[in-house]
Amino acid sequence: MHSRHKVVYDDAQCAQLVSTCCQFFVDKVRHIRDNISAALQKSVHRTFAVLAVRQHLRPQLSSFEPVTAEEVRKLLSSMPSKSSPLNVLPCSLLKLCTHVFTPATARLANLSLQTGKFPARYKRAQVLPLLKKAGLDSSQPANYRPISNLPTLSEVLERLVLARLRPHLLSSANFSQFQSAYRKGHSTETALLEVLDGVFTVADDKQVKALTCWRPSTPSTTGSSSIAFSSSSK
Repeated sequence: MHSRHKVVYDDAQCAQLVSTCCQFFVDKVRHIRDNISAALQKSVHRTFAVLAVRQHLRPQLSSFEPVTAEEVRKLLSSMPSKSSPLNVLPCSLLKLCTHVFTPATARLANLSLQTGKFPARYKRAQVLPLLKKAGLDSSQPANYRPISNLPTLSEVLERLVLARLRPHLLSSANFSQFQSAYRKGHSTETALLEVLDGVFTVADDKQVKALTCWRPSTPSTTGSSSIAFSSSSK
């Protein structure tokens, strides 16, 4: 009696919805690539004094360290039990039989790192479009956020590469200490705390601080999807 009315689509409507959403996001990615390419072409002849001074002084990352069986075993054991329809084997079985699948997974990871190739079948994902918030027009693809459900082994390989890439990035002088997005132990909360701490500090010192915040209405449609802060004190 109190249940919400559930909309049911026939096969033709489902196919049309899938095709429309797919084409929208393909065009969206192509638009982002074009913007990035155009921006890089414009910046070829520019001189970046800051980057010229802050050169990377650490060793170059020319190769990845080999993956060990123990590393893979710990990673498989700690993976969440959620599974993907694209999995050949359920994640629960991988976790239950780590002693069987660890050597094969470690060999697959090392071959991928040595050849610089990522298995094509692990690039596939089940994409679930979710409305960004309730009340939006469900007929507009722009109102959806695509959620990709990757195969478990794809996520394992990704984490193994990240474990080798992260230390190199963090050791670079060009890595900002204020970077919050996609960084362990950091989030929008820590970014906000940093901003508030700066405001309170200059206020205690009887100084003036100006803070400018900018966020595009649809950040994912541009080359930059972060909130830009600029501040000054005197």
